[in-house]
Amino acid sequence: MRRRLARVRGSGDDGQLLLLVLAYAVIAGVLVTVVVDVSQVFLYRRSLLAAADAAALAAANAPDLRRVYTGPGDLLPLSRRAATDAVDQYAADAALDERFATFDVRRVDTDGASVTVTFTAAAPLPFAGLFTGRFSGGYPVAATATARSPLVN
Repeated sequence: MRRRLARVRGSGDDGQLLLLVLAYAVIAGVLVTVVVDVSQVFLYRRSLLAAADAAALAAANAPDLRRVYTGPGDLLPLSRRAATDAVDQYAADAALDERFATFDVRRVDTDGASVTVTFTAAAPLPFAGLFTGRFSGGYPVAATATARSPLVN
């Protein structure tokens, strides 16, 4: 009889370890999911920033040739049109629209001595669809880079 009572009392703990293991597995899964998605966005943005740096440098090395030949000879100024053409040419040569989802050249500005380039894209999130459909098209990222022309004072 005593043995039977001990068995009945001990049966209240059966399965507790299984619940604990399942809870930790769910927490670990969510943690892995978040880390993978955040890492994807970070690496995607860093790659987009590298492309924006290269495009800004290409634009900073493209002087306004019309103003060079008609203006004073001591400066090689930048123009918005030449900078935009250089950025577009770089984006085409580097196939940025194939490398980045929903790639867009958002802005190209110049003050005659430096060029600022802003690119936008959508970083695909591998696991975001498991929890929400909000970022099904990707997480929007932007990168802005500025380069100064070596051809001006």
